[in-house]
Amino acid sequence: MRLGLLLFGTAIGLVGIAGAVRRRSSPPGGSLLFFGTQADEPGCGIVTARLDNATGALTSLGLAAEAPRPTWLLHDPGRNLLLAVNELGNAGDCEGAVQSFAVDAGSGRLRPLSRTGSGGGGATHLDLAPDGRTLFVANFGGGEVSALPVAPDGTLGRVRSVKVNSGSGPHRRQQGPHAHGVTLDPSGRFLLVPDMGADRVFVYRFDRAAMQLEPAKPPFVEMPPGSGPRLVVFGPSGRFAYLLTELSAEIFAFRWNAGQGNLTQIGRLALDAPAAEGPPSAAALMISHDGRRLYASNRHTNEIQVYALDRASGLPREMQRVPSGGIRPWDATLSPDGRWLVVANQGSDNVTVFAVNLRDGMLTPTRTALSVPVPTSVVFAGAVP
Repeated sequence: MRLGLLLFGTAIGLVGIAGAVRRRSSPPGGSLLFFGTQADEPGCGIVTARLDNATGALTSLGLAAEAPRPTWLLHDPGRNLLLAVNELGNAGDCEGAVQSFAVDAGSGRLRPLSRTGSGGGGATHLDLAPDGRTLFVANFGGGEVSALPVAPDGTLGRVRSVKVNSGSGPHRRQQGPHAHGVTLDPSGRFLLVPDMGADRVFVYRFDRAAMQLEPAKPPFVEMPPGSGPRLVVFGPSGRFAYLLTELSAEIFAFRWNAGQGNLTQIGRLALDAPAAEGPPSAAALMISHDGRRLYASNRHTNEIQVYALDRASGLPREMQRVPSGGIRPWDATLSPDGRWLVVANQGSDNVTVFAVNLRDGMLTPTRTALSVPVPTSVVFAGAVP
């Protein structure tokens, strides 16, 4: 750990541009952000900051809570909870864990509420059912997928259901299953689990009353060998789903049958140019709030890439590539008003901010950057003065 980079108190610069963003009046005040990290030493964990909604400037609020390897975060706005993984046990030496925190909107500090086992090794990704009662966990270490209860007060119960993915791939990192993402479909009836080690997207039926997962029919979709499925997101209509692969750095577009829980591939697009040298690597995938743009992070080229989505066909079309402002962009998240994109650059220990043109979704770099140790996740968690 490069402890010399724990400079939480200062932003490197202020926003220099964003005229296109201000075509509509910016909301007053700021937004609270939390950054998950790969830090696991004493005095490290979840970092918090304030984003100025008008200028995009970041102000660090320091360490929000100590936590071991909180690599992925999820905010529950209904109860103002922050949920975090503890990515421990990827080597099979122990079980991972999940934590819940109450958010203090004034200070940005986190009050620990509960911690429980994740149902497998290396908890790496989370999703929450719309009613807030069930938390889903992808466990990278052994390919386990779990569901556990969340009480009304935000405390986490013991795992209710665990399923273990199966399969392997030709890449050296694909000796066995490695569940990398969990995404509940818009109907709330199916859980999609891209597995980086198995080259499959598993589909599980979710029984909300019993809080149980069962394989759908068919139970998975086979992906190209060595592709390494990582994350799935749905378009706002619920008719299309998009998969990002980590090892081949591609976006796959699917038509989604919500009645049967079936994926049908309709498109495939590589992030890297055909002549690109070196191994591909992709990490973050998100859809704009209006559903018109898709954003992906390319860790091979250290870029954020913007795609237009055709509403009729669901197919993506590349629009822009812009340097991420750091090394190995691990995660990226849009602000609630859609005006700013915040990027966690894990390899350079910094977080950067981009202005978003609300007309076409295009990005313009700003001079704002904040030093954060090995950041891997970004979430917004409400308004602050």
